[in-house]
Amino acid sequence: MTRIPSLAAAAAGLAALFLAGAVGAQAPATRPAAKAAAPNAQAVPAEIDAAFTAWDADRNGMLSLQEFRNGWIMLRRAGQAQARLRAQFDAIDANKNDAIDANEYSNLVLVKRAGKSAPLLAAFDANKNQRLEFPEYLAFIRRMEASQPAVKAPAPVKAP
Repeated sequence: MTRIPSLAAAAAGLAALFLAGAVGAQAPATRPAAKAAAPNAQAVPAEIDAAFTAWDADRNGMLSLQEFRNGWIMLRRAGQAQARLRAQFDAIDANKNDAIDANEYSNLVLVKRAGKSAPLLAAFDANKNQRLEFPEYLAFIRRMEASQPAVKAPAPVKAP
């Protein structure tokens, strides 16, 4: 089963990186900044690097306070979205085996909405055990949402 990196661990690592950058910015130029050890840093370095890169909007290798705030808000929203998806997953898992089997899959709203054009469960069953675990369910949601037509934003209302 694939391990999903903990958002809290990534956030803690990013906070440590941010704080290390702030300490390094105050240090004399002749002395290299000390690297702060992030909790569980060995477990998620690639995710931390990717998040730092995504948060560093001006690509200067440092996070400003505003970049950190924006990144933190994105991280919290992602965590909230994942919690909602987990609640949906748990609700559809009628037999409570922590997986969605074929019968439960057919009850998913996105599958019902797609009708006969809905992909088979096997298309998302990465480990081929004929059911979807939560990481596979997340992949299913991403792919189904990507296949939905984009909703056009309403035109701005002009003042008279």
